[in-house]
Amino acid sequence: MELQLAKYRKLAGFKSRDAFAEHIGVNKYTYRSWESGAAMMNLEQAYNCAIALGCTLNDLVGMKTAHNYADTRQKVINGHFESFNDSGKDELATIAERMSHDPSIRIKQKSAQYTETGKALGA
Repeated sequence: MELQLAKYRKLAGFKSRDAFAEHIGVNKYTYRSWESGAAMMNLEQAYNCAIALGCTLNDLVGMKTAHNYADTRQKVINGHFESFNDSGKDELATIAERMSHDPSIRIKQKSAQYTETGKALGA
């Protein structure tokens, strides 16, 4: 396992290790040892770094998360989404947003039936 601290630190806009160490309140030498792999952080420290960097623990340790979808069509859509560049992703999101407003293709929601007092039946 190879920590991805430097990658996510840079993506988060921290140009130096020392600046990020100060941001999270860790001694700069301690943080440097984590990023270089000379020392390991504990779970709480890793969690705090992930939160500060806007990533997951899996991202931080370089693990790819396998997605399991109950509906195989979602897997197909997500597979296509991941293969698009930013322009393609924007276009797909726009199409999905437009489709979400079409009542003929949305799941019909049951409306609650109310009593004269305004309470939902069965509540």
